[in-house]
Amino acid sequence: MSEKKACAILLNMGGPSSTAEIPGYLFNIFSDRAIIRLPGGRLFQKPFARMISKLRSKKVQAHYDLIGGGSPLLKWTGLQAKHVADGLSDHFDEFSVYLGMRYSEPSIPKAVSEALADGYRKIILCPLYPQYSKATTGSSFLVADEALEGVSDATVLKISDFHRHPDYIELMRSYIRDNCPPEDTLLFSAHSIPQKFVDEGDPYVDQVRETARLAADGREYFVSFQSRSGPVTWVGPDTIEETRRLLTERLGDLFLVPISFVSDHIETLYEIDIELKDLLGAELGARLKRMPMFNDDARFGAMLANLIKETFESYAAV
Repeated sequence: MSEKKACAILLNMGGPSSTAEIPGYLFNIFSDRAIIRLPGGRLFQKPFARMISKLRSKKVQAHYDLIGGGSPLLKWTGLQAKHVADGLSDHFDEFSVYLGMRYSEPSIPKAVSEALADGYRKIILCPLYPQYSKATTGSSFLVADEALEGVSDATVLKISDFHRHPDYIELMRSYIRDNCPPEDTLLFSAHSIPQKFVDEGDPYVDQVRETARLAADGREYFVSFQSRSGPVTWVGPDTIEETRRLLTERLGDLFLVPISFVSDHIETLYEIDIELKDLLGAELGARLKRMPMFNDDARFGAMLANLIKETFESYAAV
């Protein structure tokens, strides 16, 4: 590439940094017709979303109160952005990293606007979702595409997934080796999606299972799905049920790997660490262990930097 000036936008779900942001955060989620089709069609989506977000806010606030009053997702994403920028400082004459959150601030349109205003015309969209789903990466790409509409002089590259990237798999294996002794039962837990998405061709579940197979590195393992809610058919088996089954049928501890997440947030800190253990009861819950998330591990940032560099180089070679 002749001009070695480029930027990346790290895309993530986002989360409320304080309890005051919870209603707006929930409203943004339930307004997203890419993943939730509320009754009444597009015209009534936002009124229904506003009503549901108000009804759910108190319950969700209680969950966030138990993990410190807000989501740490933005903090961890910001720290990884610094690792990515450090990893690419020698490869580009100028390289910047922006943060784009799908349902909270800083938003994806804001990140795109800032990148363009700073003069970047080579932009790579890098979601922090290892596996692709239209509910996560796909939805984020749609918003980014809208923000870039009419920008004719920009080259925009997209990383759809990294569910089997060698650096990512090796990092997963090292976390499992360092934290899960051979006698523990290995269970990978992923955020569930509606079965309808899979029936329509969404590759997420297949990619989750491939990541688990590669990360297990020959060990026996199981896969389950968490965060299921609402009156639709969700992909299973359910993490709560599978965890209880494995702990009941087997001796020793159960080591749970949150496979579709890369940093701590509500799904790890509350759903697994608090809610799941409470549902299991004291005896079974004491035998449940969870893999630490990458959070600010510079090795994950280095993996993302390599992935971004490889993507730019592949484009330049065409």
